[in-house]
Amino acid sequence: MPALASIALNPYATPQPAVQAAKADESGFGFDDLLDLVNPLQHIPVVSTLYRHLTGDKIGTAAKIAGDALYGGPIGFLSSVGDSLFEQITGKNLGDTVYAYLSGEDDQTGATGLAAAPASVIPASNLHVTMPDLSFLSDTPDSDTAPRAAAAYGKTLLRSYEAV
Repeated sequence: MPALASIALNPYATPQPAVQAAKADESGFGFDDLLDLVNPLQHIPVVSTLYRHLTGDKIGTAAKIAGDALYGGPIGFLSSVGDSLFEQITGKNLGDTVYAYLSGEDDQTGATGLAAAPASVIPASNLHVTMPDLSFLSDTPDSDTAPRAAAAYGKTLLRSYEAV
């Protein structure tokens, strides 16, 4: 079942069956999680996504965050927390989203976990946009405005040089 935050932010997001099975198996931190934590293939960007798709291995959220912090330091920790939040909202982590987009192996919910909803298309001929009045842009300044502005600018420069 999707998390409450996922429903509140995205009512169409439904976690994929693999994600649901992985969340059901997250009963605690076990030996498998310890192996996932120390396995560098689970924490190297891009490699980890390919590794998980090729082996079918799953990693728990705690092991993922701890391992990313172990191998990536503060940047790894922050990116892992962000990826976990992304997964909580959309149902897929960022790596799985990119993998699905590039490989084309995706279901009807789209790469981000959003349900495919029919888009309403409005023909351009039916759009009525009122343009703002921009006639003030074509007004020409008085003939003596430019020389007066240049003289004032010159006086300001002279004062700043005299102060130095």
